[in-house]
Amino acid sequence: MSSIIHEQPDYEKPDRDQPDRDQSEISINFSSEPTLVVTDNTGTRKMQLVESQYTIGRESDNTVHLNSDFVSRYHATLRKIRHRDRLDTYRIIDGSASGKPSKNGIILNAIQKVSSHDLQDGDIVTFAPEVHILYLAPKLI
Repeated sequence: MSSIIHEQPDYEKPDRDQPDRDQSEISINFSSEPTLVVTDNTGTRKMQLVESQYTIGRESDNTVHLNSDFVSRYHATLRKIRHRDRLDTYRIIDGSASGKPSKNGIILNAIQKVSSHDLQDGDIVTFAPEVHILYLAPKLI
């Protein structure tokens, strides 16, 4: 009776002393502009914020397109807030640019449903299960 031995591939173990490159690059903003880290059904991507307004939603004509059936067609709006004494920031507002609220609303930092909020570094806005944005303010060096 003969036996067949199947060799298992020798996977390289990750170095626990080194940070995960993708994770550290996603959570730190070295840009001079605010950055959004967008996560939806297609994955995670970064985008710098330079425009005065962005629309967020399921429809493809949104400037921030979110791929999820649980997201409203025009779920939220981001508006730039200009400050005299500090860097510009962004305010997120639930609903379309014309003022129609989204069906499920927006949740700030997994705690509170809000109709609008002036975003601060590290804020997470959730639109649907597994669909959220992370706001990263510029780091002044």
